[in-house]
Order: sequence, then structure tokens, then C-alpha cells
Amino acid sequence: MSDIFKTRLYIDVKALNINTLTLIIMKKTLFIIGLFISLATITNAKPLPGVTYNSVRLLLQSYGYGIGQEWSCPLEQGEYFTKTFTFDAGVQYDIVALSEDMDVTDVDIEILTPDGYEYDKDTSTDRFAEVNFTPSYTRTLTIKVKNYSSNTPNYGSKVYFMIGYK
Repeated sequence: MSDIFKTRLYIDVKALNINTLTLIIMKKTLFIIGLFISLATITNAKPLPGVTYNSVRLLLQSYGYGIGQEWSCPLEQGEYFTKTFTFDAGVQYDIVALSEDMDVTDVDIEILTPDGYEYDKDTSTDRFAEVNFTPSYTRTLTIKVKNYSSNTPNYGSKVYFMIGYK
């Protein structure tokens, strides 16, 4: 074999190894991203022990969301709290509410207009609730977070909510 051919063969094998390694890393990255998306979009499922306030916050940030507001409140079954905010036109919002308390079986979010009409809501029946929207004009809306169902109805379980925006 000529030296030029050997050098060319070595360079091609090295390039193949780098491309193969890159492909493996990309596949693993896509798998992990897919896993996070699956966890974030599960509906009508049993509560996931691994879903925590901090893991959801980090997941939102990894998708490019800034965290605008964060609250928590102890809520018994049927109780709710509300917060009113101004939402800017053209900004994508992701409102998330959850409870880390495994006794809570359903947390709900409703987004209400100033007149009390429903603007949006989550439809899941688990302890993780999420609503995504992008207002077409700047408007004031009220977020209502409710402990809809709990295995310990008279105990005030901590319920969190956060507003992600981008």
C-alpha cells in the first residue's frame, strides 16, 4: 500500500469514528429529550413519584422558558387560590401546577378573564397540571389553582405553581 493510501485510510477511519460517536451521542440525547417530553405531557396517568417542583422548573428552563412567578400554598381537597397577572401579547406562556404530596390525586389550573370567563384550563386528572397559551393581545388574566382531589381531603397539601415564558 502506498503511504498516501494509508494516510487517507487512517483519516477516513478516524472521521468515521468521530461521526459514529457523534451519532451515538445524538441518539442518546434525543432519547433523553423524548423521555422528558413524555414525562411532561403525560395525561390521565397515575402520579409519578419523580415529578418534583425542582425537576419541572429545570425542565421548563431547559426548553428555554424563563420563570416569571412561583407560588405555593397548602390546600385541602376542594380549596383553591388565585393570582392575577398581566400577560403580554405574543409571549408563549406555560403555566404549571403540581403537588409533590403523593396523597394529592388531581391538581387543576383554570385561566380566567377579568369577567370570570374561562380562557383556558387543563383537562388532566393527576397531580400535575399544565396550560400553554400565547395571548394575541396584552391582557390581565387570573390563574386559579385547585387541589381537586386528595386521599387526605382535610389535610392542607402543598401545591405549587409557576409561570414559564418565552
